[in-house]
Amino acid sequence: DLFLPLAFLLSTLKTLYDFSTHLELVALQAAGLSKKRLLLPLFAFAALLSLLGYANHEWVAPRAGLAADQFYTSYSTKSRKRQIVRLIALQDGSHLVYQQYTPQTREFFDVFWLRSATDIWTMKTLTLTTPFPLGRFADHLIRDAEGLLIKADSFAERAFEDLLFQDPTTLHQTIPCEHRPISTLLRDARLPTPEQCCAKTHLHHKLSLPLLPLIALYALAPFSMTFSRQRRGFLLAALSLFAFIAVMTLYESLMILGENQVLSPELAMWSPLVLLLLVFLRKFWSL
Repeated sequence: DLFLPLAFLLSTLKTLYDFSTHLELVALQAAGLSKKRLLLPLFAFAALLSLLGYANHEWVAPRAGLAADQFYTSYSTKSRKRQIVRLIALQDGSHLVYQQYTPQTREFFDVFWLRSATDIWTMKTLTLTTPFPLGRFADHLIRDAEGLLIKADSFAERAFEDLLFQDPTTLHQTIPCEHRPISTLLRDARLPTPEQCCAKTHLHHKLSLPLLPLIALYALAPFSMTFSRQRRGFLLAALSLFAFIAVMTLYESLMILGENQVLSPELAMWSPLVLLLLVFLRKFWSL
């Protein structure tokens, strides 16, 4: 998201600026070629970079993010490990609370199965690779007449036949939205779950951000293909870098607003691109 648009911005700026200052642009225009036609190869390359961005969000970045999180969790010291508690609402009305989930082994760690306020199971691990979920070091807690939780049973291993993950999308809730591929976010954004707004925000973020190379070329072309006796390449490069940093910072801020339902995800993620298109529309049209 950062390297490809920035590299394309700088290389395009250098190419178009040299193209203009060396009078090659004047010669080609004298031969009957318009500026917009000369930009077609660059737009094709920008489109290719956008497709690479979508492929990255679908196949590469989600796996890399999960691997990085698991590496951090496995090898960080106990004092630095992140203590995050997550919750899954099951279809039977019960809830599964856990601290960590490993997608490769499909195993939960430090699990509480809250069947009701008076019926609770605690487990060290819960594995989903067996025909029925298998809990290890499981304790059954019930609430007595005085309202206190007491241990009714204890098992080294126990198969939970009534603990079923009937909805295949339920397990996707164990993965943070920023590490989910676009195809998964498309499905999660349509489900009426508590994290629907978060899924929508990250979906539109991953759909809009790969378009930055196209927007960068659209905004840069009118300024870098203008013939002038005064060379302003350094000023143009400095303003382009400043604008790129500002847009990326704005995206991060708008993503927070979208996740917390301050703005709609569609408005938050697409408004910067639409605003840039409107600002530079007249300038680009006059090429």
